[in-house]
Amino acid sequence: MAKEQKIMVQQEDVTRNGHTVSVLTVAKNEIGYVETIENRFLAYIAGQTSANRFKTMDDAVAFLISEYHLHHS
Repeated sequence: MAKEQKIMVQQEDVTRNGHTVSVLTVAKNEIGYVETIENRFLAYIAGQTSANRFKTMDDAVAFLISEYHLHHS
């Protein structure tokens, strides 16, 4: 069984293209960001232009973290 590894995810609000977004980083590497539009949360994986829609910020953040774990394990 693989050893469990803990990672530190940081969330910071920044302005991009005139919108305030929440950027998630792991060890200074961006894993994605969440943009709020009309009570919806759009999660963008770093390097991609298509968004995934969520009803809550927690769901959007959980999605980005799970995508990070899926591709960087």
